[in-house]
Amino acid sequence: MADPINLRAAAPDPEPDFEAEIARRDEEILRLRDLLITRDAELGQTRGQLKIIEDHSERMSRLVARIPIPGLQWIASAVLRVLQASGRG
Repeated sequence: MADPINLRAAAPDPEPDFEAEIARRDEEILRLRDLLITRDAELGQTRGQLKIIEDHSERMSRLVARIPIPGLQWIASAVLRVLQASGRG
């Protein structure tokens, strides 16, 4: 039977290098933070582009509503619906 005092000496476990582990975790945190910032910027840019498209679509709809040519409003509305559907797809 092993002596309880010398158990640690009998089976030495390699002690983890805590500073190296902390450094690795810090690097991973920074990497993930940078990814999050990049994704957030991309999302903001996409939202801005969507807002521009919606504004243009609304302006065109108002313009078409003011044009008194028969059938033109129906054609323009159909084109706008197709453009809006392709922008969301």
